[in-house]
Amino acid sequence: KKVKTDTDINFFIFIGIILRGVAVFSFPNLSDDIYRFLWDGRLVNLGENPFTHTPQYYIDNQLFSERLTPELFSKLNSPNYFSVYPTICQCVFSTATFLFPKSIYGASVVIKLFLFACELGSIFLIKKMTKPSADLPPLSINEQKAFISPLIYTLNPLTIIELVANAHFEAAMIFFFLFSIFLLKKGFVNKRLLSSAALFSLSVVSKMLPLIFLPLFLKRLGWKKSFYYWLTIGLLVLILLLPIYNSLFFNNIGKSLSLYFVNFEFNASIYYLLEAIGFNIYGFNLIHQLSPYLILIVLLFIAKKTFFDRKGKVDNDWIVPFFNDCLMVVSVYFACATTVHPWYAALPLACSVFTTWRFPMVWTFFIFLTYAGYTEGSSKHTENIVCLIIEYSAVYAFFIFEWISREKEKNINAT
Repeated sequence: KKVKTDTDINFFIFIGIILRGVAVFSFPNLSDDIYRFLWDGRLVNLGENPFTHTPQYYIDNQLFSERLTPELFSKLNSPNYFSVYPTICQCVFSTATFLFPKSIYGASVVIKLFLFACELGSIFLIKKMTKPSADLPPLSINEQKAFISPLIYTLNPLTIIELVANAHFEAAMIFFFLFSIFLLKKGFVNKRLLSSAALFSLSVVSKMLPLIFLPLFLKRLGWKKSFYYWLTIGLLVLILLLPIYNSLFFNNIGKSLSLYFVNFEFNASIYYLLEAIGFNIYGFNLIHQLSPYLILIVLLFIAKKTFFDRKGKVDNDWIVPFFNDCLMVVSVYFACATTVHPWYAALPLACSVFTTWRFPMVWTFFIFLTYAGYTEGSSKHTENIVCLIIEYSAVYAFFIFEWISREKEKNINAT
């Protein structure tokens, strides 16, 4: 609320950067994923493919015990599951463990330096993409919101703590995704189309979640350009996966992803509600029965946004409608998901920056309550139902409030 000028924004952006810089040198204490990062990195440096065997295999057969130590193994949260981290992640993991083969802390700093650089890129892109051009007339209220919105991401505690301090690769995914859209915003020509597709591919091989956004390009680009865009992304993703590909790759990563969708449960919303109803009726956990239907809901919602909502070709005003669609799609995805860790909220937050929706900002505040479910030294979580009720009641209530307010504004404008 204090921001009045571009100088004010730059000052607070500088504060956000400093906070991330300090976080680089802290050890990730709120998540144990860092140990799997280092395990995979050490495997790659030993010439092993992290998608061929589970960590348990190496311990059972006493292989490479100088690098794949029992101490490191004991800290893994999924020792019986195959890796799920694609190429960009594996490159960073292996670089970090090559530079610091024996130091867990040193390797973690290298990983976090990469994520810090990604966050700097995201902040720069958000600033560039939300700043009004100099020839605009006096700003409306919505334009003023867009003008100060870089701070919603830059100063958000969740992005600082989870993406840098806790070393989660949502930072890389968000940076490459925003960069790909930035190139389309600057002007729609074939050269930028290919460059945008290349950057989108890097986002996918950081985390695969941006794949759900691909259909949304159809109503912006049309069928022909969308086909070339999708084809380029598909080919580049396959090429980028080649360094970690073997005959077991898709089978083993598929097993791990399947476990994520039909076995793991944490901080869910709609799924937990349906599970409770199903358990009272049938007397057992319905995760295997419910998961396919929840995935179908997400797919149908993507189809609705792609084919039935208002069209919006690429022009000077396409960014807000596009990110509105992205925000709604990813929000429905997480609403239906069986597992929602705190750092997952960073992507909805990044999308919301380009819109006037603020419920993701509320979510990033209340999602910290989920830390009550983390138990030290254990891969299992014990959830507090009161915390869940508070978290999702606040988020859904604020979403409904925003939705009603927007509908009233539409009706006023229509009359």
